[in-house]
Amino acid sequence: MFLRSYVLRILFGLVFGVVMVVGIIPAQTASKRGLVANLKNTAADGCGCYFRFRGTPRNAERYVFFSSIEEDQNKASMNIDGHDVKLTLEKEEGPKGKEKERVGSRSTASFANGDIKVNATYVVTRVCPPRDESCESTDYEATFVVKKGAKSQIVKATGSCGC
Repeated sequence: MFLRSYVLRILFGLVFGVVMVVGIIPAQTASKRGLVANLKNTAADGCGCYFRFRGTPRNAERYVFFSSIEEDQNKASMNIDGHDVKLTLEKEEGPKGKEKERVGSRSTASFANGDIKVNATYVVTRVCPPRDESCESTDYEATFVVKKGAKSQIVKATGSCGC
């Protein structure tokens, strides 16, 4: 009887401990990601570049980065430190001259707004087939290095640019 009671206490303690740890881990993970979040203003529509946190379903309209191709092409938006922020393009480098983007092509861009700096690296993962006139977008894997003051975060994202 004493042994059964002792075993039950140990099991209860283990289960309680696991529940407590599982409850704590997501909160800690979320706080580590705290600098960059999904854009609050989801009015991003039309032709542009849309990026999601890696692992977010393609049909989910949650974006971590947006830049318009139709409006001001030198502006982009990200949610940084809890606020949607407009970023200004400072520098952009990609394929030179008439070189077309192809799978594996790499390009970079730097954006800023005050003490916020964002460096983006894009790698092409899919291009439109040459004779497919209905295809209007290119897919990318992206890495955003976001810095605000002493805080920084690296964000891995997937997305596309086009219409």
